[in-house]
Amino acid sequence: MTDALLGSTVQVLLEKAISLASQQIGFFVGLKKDLEKLKETLTMIQAFLEDAEKKQVTERAVKLWLDKLERVAFNAENLLDDFNYETLRHKVEIQNQVKRKVCFFFSLSNNPIAFRFKMANKIQNINSKLKSVSEEATYLKLLPQNGARDAIALSLNGYRKGRETVSVTIDPSFVGRDDDASNIITRLTTTSNNERVSIIPIVGMGGIGKTTLARKVFNDLKIEKHFDSRIWVCVSDEFDVDRLFGLILESLQERKPEVESMEAKVIQLKKLLDGKKYLLVLDDVWNRQERLWNDFLRALEGITSTTGNCILVTTRDLQVVAPITETSSSHCSLKQLSDDECWLILKAYAFGSGEVPDELKDIGFKIATKCRGLPLAAGVVGGMLRNKGRDEWQNIELYNFGDDQNSVNKILKLSFDHLPSPSLKNCFAYCSIFPKDFEIDKDQLIQLWAAEGFLHSNPRNNMDMERVGDMFFSILLDNNLLQDVVKDEYGNVLSCKMHDLVHDLVQSLSESRTKSLNDSARVHDSESFRIRYLVMGTNGGKEISFPFNQSFRFVTW
Repeated sequence: MTDALLGSTVQVLLEKAISLASQQIGFFVGLKKDLEKLKETLTMIQAFLEDAEKKQVTERAVKLWLDKLERVAFNAENLLDDFNYETLRHKVEIQNQVKRKVCFFFSLSNNPIAFRFKMANKIQNINSKLKSVSEEATYLKLLPQNGARDAIALSLNGYRKGRETVSVTIDPSFVGRDDDASNIITRLTTTSNNERVSIIPIVGMGGIGKTTLARKVFNDLKIEKHFDSRIWVCVSDEFDVDRLFGLILESLQERKPEVESMEAKVIQLKKLLDGKKYLLVLDDVWNRQERLWNDFLRALEGITSTTGNCILVTTRDLQVVAPITETSSSHCSLKQLSDDECWLILKAYAFGSGEVPDELKDIGFKIATKCRGLPLAAGVVGGMLRNKGRDEWQNIELYNFGDDQNSVNKILKLSFDHLPSPSLKNCFAYCSIFPKDFEIDKDQLIQLWAAEGFLHSNPRNNMDMERVGDMFFSILLDNNLLQDVVKDEYGNVLSCKMHDLVHDLVQSLSESRTKSLNDSARVHDSESFRIRYLVMGTNGGKEISFPFNQSFRFVTW
């Protein structure tokens, strides 16, 4: 199976390794020749990457070559990180001349001769492997490409100019859903006070706008006035009563609950909801088991004696509704948007309130008809086509999206493929470390990207790493790959979220490189070299087994 992220990952690794090698050449005089050879070989191999990334789809030998190169590039990066650490340590040591000058000769960390001897062997080993990889590239008839492969430097100016003309006069998220929102709001605010809890399910296929509609209802002024408390919980995969009560408590308190037992959570919720009428949104529900629903509703009814409470459920699966039909009003089944509505959304993301060029109108409408009435697909395609010319629009119009549920996944993958830079692709895939429905802090995300070496300052555009990161974030936002932004009073983006289908995409892209400690699985030695991130969450007492002979980056939430 083709690894969509492999070429981009190797490209970023090589860029980082070349940069680190350049920085260290002048510092480690005794290793200058080996470091120069390492840099030269890495640069030469880099030229083959673009051709290799294309050919790996059809040629297994090229895919294996990229796998081998990735492994060696990881080792080179780790080695050069050791050099970087030694450089910093030496600088600190010089600054601390007032401290003890005597060091243990046989201490590797303090003995430059021992360090260089150790590093020389490692560099020579990596250079030997890289030479073999380079020779294989010639054998595989890979063609070197001239010029910088990372196109982002060339596209930043045009992208910024394009952004200046984009101001959206409509909210494309809510196109075609006003009647649905109005009907649900009416039902929620006129619910019989004889019932303790009423349930309204919103059912529809992925990408059709269920969560967006629920959020519109949730934030409506009438709803805010009608209910004393509004609670939002993203359920996703696991429908566990204890877990759900913890999430409800977290939503109400706007912080992680300090209690752990189910009994303590119920006591806390009784204090918070006593005598209050609440609206609870359960987003992205998959549970079909009547027993679990009954356990949850029974526990929920014990929280407050108030009547008129409502639960709004969003789900892709009509069978989820079956166990709760006895206590539920008729569900809201979301229909696909019309072609005209999809074209309206596509235009909004591609041109904002600007005029659509005549030469693109017919092509654009044909593309909109291929979005199958899914607002997510229309928004992603529109963002992808922003600032693109007629040829690119025609290429997308000719692309076969298919006519099944998988079409939206093909559109999302196509949007990823069209991201203008390997670094940007890695930044996007990195978001797989976050849980579903996680509110991603923009500044923190950019800092994480920088720490991973995904961002490089761009002197040609007078942009430092932070500004490049800000531009990357904006590109993902404009492509509808990030959404649900929260802004400050001045309109600056503070945070965002990721649609669950987009999150599924980044997880599939990163599954061989990111391991969640929630997964009760064994990581084999043969696989461990590629794993770069261990994401630590609540593990539910499950044992995780993985080898410790590999360098990992740990991320906790």
